[in-house]
Amino acid sequence: MKILFVDTTTADLVVAILDENGTTNVSEKDVGTHHSEKLCQKVQQALHQHGASFADLDAYACAIGPGSFTGIRIGVSTVKGYAMAHPKPFVAVNTLHAIANSANCGKRGKAVIDAGNGWYFADLANGVEPCLVAYDDARTVDAGKCQGGLGYLDGSLDLVEQKFQSGQFDQTLTPLYIRRSQAEENKK
Repeated sequence: MKILFVDTTTADLVVAILDENGTTNVSEKDVGTHHSEKLCQKVQQALHQHGASFADLDAYACAIGPGSFTGIRIGVSTVKGYAMAHPKPFVAVNTLHAIANSANCGKRGKAVIDAGNGWYFADLANGVEPCLVAYDDARTVDAGKCQGGLGYLDGSLDLVEQKFQSGQFDQTLTPLYIRRSQAEENKK
């Protein structure tokens, strides 16, 4: 098992290679809006540090959202590009599921991500699809609220490994958008 994992859904740029012996993590905290400038370089750095090439990989894993609208598109499209050149199966990671599964976030079974403008993206483990809820929604009080992809990396990698080991591959990487982009929301 050798899997390249990418998460560009938050201000952190997360790039790691997971295998049976551990993780090579070359992530960078708080890159802001510079994911597209740094992502491919970080992937090359991870492969180099791990002593691997694209041919050595068994799968690609990518956080598909929710999160930054542009960040999601950068990660998903880059990983899809790698897969066109070096075909491998996909493992899609829902960021809310990663937070809910993260020991760093308390493994609370439910999670929220700040969506801005008074809203959270939320998965409250109540059987409904992830949705938007207000900051003051009482259901968010005990939810996992890790900020940045590095905060819940353990949860992401656990999900990647579980899905890989059980053969739960995704046919493609489909972004998980819970609301329209800010440009679309501002357009009247």
